[in-house]
Amino acid sequence: MSPAGHLGALLRRHRRAGDLTLEALSERSGVSDRTISDIERGVSRGPQHRTMLALADALGLQGTAREQLLASARAGRRPASQDGPPVDPEPHRLADFTGRDAEIAAVVAHLVAGGAVRSTAAPVVLCGAPGVGKTSIAIEALHRCAPAKPRRLFVDLGGLDVVPLSPLQVLQSLLRQLTGEADVPRTLGEAATAWRSAIAATPAAVLLDDAANEAQIRPVLSPGWQGAVVVTSRRELAGLEGARRLTIGHLSRSESVALLERIVPPSQRGTGELEELAHYCNDIPLALRIAGNRLASRPRWTVQDLVQRLSTEERRLGALVAGDLAVESAFALSYGQLDEAGQTLFRRLSLLDGSSFGARVAGAVVGLGEGGAQDQLDGLVGLGLVEALHGDHHRLHDLLRLYAASRLRSEETAEAIAEHRRNLREWLLETTIAAGSRFEPRRPGPSSDALPAVPSPKDAFASDEAARRWLIGEAEHWFAAYRAAAARADHARVLAVADSLHWFSDLWLAWGRWHELYAASAAAAAAIADPSQQARHLGYLAWAQLVESFDPAAARTTAEAALAAAREAGDARQSGWAGFYLAWSTLQLGELDVAAQLADAAVTDFAAAGDVEGQLQARSIRTDIRGRRDPEASIGEYRELLDFLRESGDRLPRNIRVVTETNAHAVIALTLLGFGRYEEAMAAATDALGAGTPGEFPSGQAAAHRHRGFAARALGRDEAARADFVDALALGTGTRSEAWLGEVREALASVSPGARSDAASGAVAPGVS
Repeated sequence: MSPAGHLGALLRRHRRAGDLTLEALSERSGVSDRTISDIERGVSRGPQHRTMLALADALGLQGTAREQLLASARAGRRPASQDGPPVDPEPHRLADFTGRDAEIAAVVAHLVAGGAVRSTAAPVVLCGAPGVGKTSIAIEALHRCAPAKPRRLFVDLGGLDVVPLSPLQVLQSLLRQLTGEADVPRTLGEAATAWRSAIAATPAAVLLDDAANEAQIRPVLSPGWQGAVVVTSRRELAGLEGARRLTIGHLSRSESVALLERIVPPSQRGTGELEELAHYCNDIPLALRIAGNRLASRPRWTVQDLVQRLSTEERRLGALVAGDLAVESAFALSYGQLDEAGQTLFRRLSLLDGSSFGARVAGAVVGLGEGGAQDQLDGLVGLGLVEALHGDHHRLHDLLRLYAASRLRSEETAEAIAEHRRNLREWLLETTIAAGSRFEPRRPGPSSDALPAVPSPKDAFASDEAARRWLIGEAEHWFAAYRAAAARADHARVLAVADSLHWFSDLWLAWGRWHELYAASAAAAAAIADPSQQARHLGYLAWAQLVESFDPAAARTTAEAALAAAREAGDARQSGWAGFYLAWSTLQLGELDVAAQLADAAVTDFAAAGDVEGQLQARSIRTDIRGRRDPEASIGEYRELLDFLRESGDRLPRNIRVVTETNAHAVIALTLLGFGRYEEAMAAATDALGAGTPGEFPSGQAAAHRHRGFAARALGRDEAARADFVDALALGTGTRSEAWLGEVREALASVSPGARSDAASGAVAPGVS
């Protein structure tokens, strides 16, 4: 038996004696499972001494057994003249390679055309998460450009091993392949000189697989050589100069299904089942291939049999194993590269309910501030464990989330996990209260409850805009924490969160979950049997039923219950608000006379309570009711409302003044549009935009831009109309409904160059706010 074969058999025997899988030994030693497999199969003839020390330590070998293993490895490192050149075999080309057309085209174009415009090889770097198929893409691309690059050289750089290849070892491996000579230079300088000479004489394409760092690559990029170099790595290798980088993501769902169709026999699959299987595989090529091969190797199984196994989250990773391939092992290699702080953050990210998250939320799971969390997240991105999105947001994909959760269960106690989850939810709710409170008329401070032992959120937002971005961007997380509070009957917390978001909710009408949020808070108020609280939160729910569910009948029923609770409590202010919502819903149902009476009663209740903000709202709805009967007269009514607003002066907080003034001017503009008084409509819309600073009240300002755009279009001022419609879309995205945005997009298209028609020139918008 050759030294390599003896070493492989010896390592396999020790591994099996320790009842260890390849993956388990990899995790213990820090040596990749592929390297261990190569040693056992005799592919790797002379593994490095430090690699063998790590394996011997992981196996717990002592004395004679340890020395025999290390001696077998030393024998494999003898000069090639005694036992053949120690080079890495090129991985095979996948016969069923599927999809990735854009990525392959980009790599091939760079490899084939690059030499014509460059004096030095510029590598293509394929980076991405574990299992996305970086090496397969590289091999496929090199084969497709084979006529231009007839010779291919391959080196496994061991990027995830305890000791990756050194730059000298990289060049030595390439020289052995290119020249066929076993005796290669022993210093980096000599090897670099030999490489320049050899590659100048023999054109070749080089695949450097699994790079650990830029230093392994630079010596290969010989000055004056125009050859092709493709590098794969889980890291971004940002310091590599002149590289063409492609981040490889998951397959599209259609590509995933196509790959499974090539692997799974038709007799084992039914209609639509492969799409479900692809979903559970998270569209990761490695997972898809493992799942497909498991099915193909078990003819009696159907796709549904495997789907049932994968549907249980705790079993999913364990089920994605086929032979010596395992999804979990691929993830474990990256996890093993992290320091303790990085590992802690990664596994605790599984506590988050949302698929994407910002650095501030990530920091909350480990008690870090935003800056410290971002530094840790950069490390996770660099190893492909999380995906970087826009700004400071990141995504943890489903299978990686399951792996993180499994590590969390393995490395932390159930009590500790429960405490982390509890602290995270408390932090999310406190931060939500802090953010929402910025939009309240009187800006109440944060709740008096003790904060968890993570950075305090109460001073977290320097501006209303920062608070708005956080509430919208992290809604998945704080709403999940809110629902958990409701489920555990934490009524005080539920009511505090709902109260803090009352005024903000007007600024984010497009969310679509306000009716759920306020239904929960109304239930919490009922549970504590506080009629004043019931009245307030039923009022919030009535509002959501009007503006979000578009169900005025349900809103009227809710408002009637709110009014009854307010009267029971003797709360004139809440009677006013309940009456306001009752008038609004009755108006929507077309009962103008009844609605007018209810609006008058609401104005009276608000006046008795000294609630100026409420009076403004009730007077607005009363003006709207009168406008349904006499639109011309409503313009005067709204101007009287604006006079009242000015007279109120400092009694009204700025945000209330801005919202009310913007809305009043915008309604006047819309009414004037209906009368064809376009110049006046433009002036009113401009007044609406002048009520606040840009972006201060995005929903109302979006409406003002819309109205002014339609007026400008009717006057033939297409350029001005385009500008307003663009601004309306920018401000309305995230604050207005999709139907509203669709109407503005159509209007924008109608004034785009070349789209104008006589029919469009005179078109006026329908009466939509």
